[in-house]
Amino acid sequence: MELRRILCCTAVMMMICFLQISEARHSVHRRQSDDYDVLADGTSDDEAQNDGEGNEADEEPPEVPAVILTQPIHYNVTIGGTARLECKVSPASEAVVQWTKKGMMYFIGTMKTQDRVATSYTQDPRICIPANSTDLVITNVTLADRDVYKCEVLQTDPVMIEHTLDILEPPKIVKFTASDDGQVVAGSNLLLTCEAGGSPPPQIIWSRDTGNGNERLQEKDGEFSINSLFIKQVKPNDAGKYYCYAFNKLGNKQSELTVVVKSKPRVHIQKQLINSAINVEAILECSVHDAAPAHIRWYKDGVLIEDSSSQFTISTRGHHSNLTVIPTKDRDFGTFTCEADNDLGKHNKSMELVQSPVVEGLDVDGPKLSWTVHSHQPLQQIELQLRQLSGDGTEWKAIEVPVPDIRTHEYEIIYSLSDQDLVPGKYEATVKVKNDKSWSRHTEPAFVEIEAQAQPQYIQHASVYRGNNAPSIRPTIISAMSTTFMYLLVRML
Repeated sequence: MELRRILCCTAVMMMICFLQISEARHSVHRRQSDDYDVLADGTSDDEAQNDGEGNEADEEPPEVPAVILTQPIHYNVTIGGTARLECKVSPASEAVVQWTKKGMMYFIGTMKTQDRVATSYTQDPRICIPANSTDLVITNVTLADRDVYKCEVLQTDPVMIEHTLDILEPPKIVKFTASDDGQVVAGSNLLLTCEAGGSPPPQIIWSRDTGNGNERLQEKDGEFSINSLFIKQVKPNDAGKYYCYAFNKLGNKQSELTVVVKSKPRVHIQKQLINSAINVEAILECSVHDAAPAHIRWYKDGVLIEDSSSQFTISTRGHHSNLTVIPTKDRDFGTFTCEADNDLGKHNKSMELVQSPVVEGLDVDGPKLSWTVHSHQPLQQIELQLRQLSGDGTEWKAIEVPVPDIRTHEYEIIYSLSDQDLVPGKYEATVKVKNDKSWSRHTEPAFVEIEAQAQPQYIQHASVYRGNNAPSIRPTIISAMSTTFMYLLVRML
């Protein structure tokens, strides 16, 4: 019994030992398995990495470079307008675009960049990148915006284009000047300068108001450069208004200035002979042209007329002067002289106040002659004198022209030579008139041509004898009568 108990205890102890050994072996085996798994995992990673390097099917696709679709463009924008410089990029999702001008960066993407020169950020609010775009927009453009702009895609192999921006501006005339402020002395040189602006640069043409209209100046009038006109040794007739015209495709602009040519005065009078009578007012007119301001004086038969004289009234305004005369006796008529002088010299012209008739304006219209007679005294005689120009041309023929019945101080005379028995040809004609004081001077000659009058054509009958120059029917009649007479005589016998 005791032995059985001992054997049972021994068996139990052996089983416990066996279980402990088994458990220990199992733990070692599990640890080995875990280590194996770790090593196996590492090996798998390395293999996977090797597979990734060597298997093209498992690689990611390479990056596609961006391209610029827009071609270089030359933009023309009117000043004050908006310029949109296009730069389309494909693909656009990943592209970074940079805008620069003369090496100065404006934008990278949609962000303004730092100015490399001024070390400040571009703050011009007129320049921007629109949303969802890579274009550059400049609003309210100015002349300073004219330049070359570069759009560049930043990548391993950069691509870029350049746009040219020109600003268009209507022409304007900045300054129009003349040498000596346009007050030049005759014989000196004149330089006109017209400074004009605009884009494209405007062309300039010159013109001058000649008194007969605005005429464009040609090469014969002076030497032209880009914006100036040079006139050598100006003459009094170079004075007047000058115009500078600047124009481009956006419009035109003009400016003007007046050039005064200072010279020795030149006096002009309207009439050399003026008819008047006792107690009849006469106005003598005088003007000074193409000169610097001049002093004007009047003389009577070489004696200076004082402004205080009660017999004469002088009225001078600028370059014009009138002398009013009311003769009270014969000696108040005579020669009156208008004289003008300035720093450069003097000039004068004379006119005569007379009581004799004054004839002017002799004109020819076919065989008709016309003229005007001024006379405050009654007319007594009008004489037309003709001289044929062919032959010796020394003999004058006087023709009395009827005196008008009316009484006035101005007469319009018309006379026709059709009724005069004149040999056809060309004649020189002049007129003189007499009033109760004296004869007038002869007029300046005029020339009239007298044409031959057509002669009547008479119809001549065939029986009219024409001598040896034409056939005649008289011999034929005589011959026929002779033949008839001889026949009757034979019959009678």
